[in-house]
Amino acid sequence: MLRSFEQILRSVPPSRLLDAGEHRAVVAGGGVQYRTQWHWHDCAMILMPTSGTIAFRDETRRSVMYLSEERFIVVPKMQAHESQAIRRLSNHVVLYLTEPALAQFAPSVDLQRHAKKPAMFATTPFIRSLLRLCCTGERDAAPKQALDHLATALLVAMLNRVEQGERLSSATGDDHGGVVVAEMRATIDERLDQDVPIDDIAAAFGLSRRHATRLFRQHTGLSIGEYRNRQRVETARRMLAETSLSIGEVAWRTGFESGSGLSRAMRRTLGVSPGAFRRIPFT
Repeated sequence: MLRSFEQILRSVPPSRLLDAGEHRAVVAGGGVQYRTQWHWHDCAMILMPTSGTIAFRDETRRSVMYLSEERFIVVPKMQAHESQAIRRLSNHVVLYLTEPALAQFAPSVDLQRHAKKPAMFATTPFIRSLLRLCCTGERDAAPKQALDHLATALLVAMLNRVEQGERLSSATGDDHGGVVVAEMRATIDERLDQDVPIDDIAAAFGLSRRHATRLFRQHTGLSIGEYRNRQRVETARRMLAETSLSIGEVAWRTGFESGSGLSRAMRRTLGVSPGAFRRIPFT
């Protein structure tokens, strides 16, 4: 399905349109269960997450590329692609650029030469700072002219990054593996009170159980089960120290079947029971 630049401008709600001109648009996107179907544009696109991780696929490769706040992707015009949030909530900024806009803001950047197919680039602290300024909840209170300047600066900074030509590795590289494992860890942390099957965690990232467990151990030194147990004990330890919840309630909230189950885990890892831990004076 083709999405023309004119269609994009007409369909974007004003609250999500950070900046727009005759030949360019800077749009805030994402949300709960963000996903797009296969489509292409008659203009270039730059996509960068502001929170969460996005799985990106395009017609030029079979593998998935994972986008985080540390990277953005440049998609030349007429390249079919789809994207989906790895977890339920993901937000991003997307820049749509026609050829006149590219000629205006980056005359030396030829996307057909620099990126014949979608390509990823690392962000910089300057780009991330501009992104935060453009996308904070306070942007509605800022003068529109100031937001226009920030969005334009973000556009130019990202195009300059593309011009440098320092692409990141493919989706199967170690760098992407670290992004996937970080999201796997976040998924586990968010659901510590549940015994989510390893097969379900792996499937959420398009991985086999064997590949997911091997990748996880490679980047953390722990199995998925070991990591989950460690996080449960650490979360329980903090709750015991910082709240007055009963030991049974703490155990339930951190995924242990009972207070005795929490006690066994804490004795094994910390050498102290929950009750004894609470009696330890902290300064």
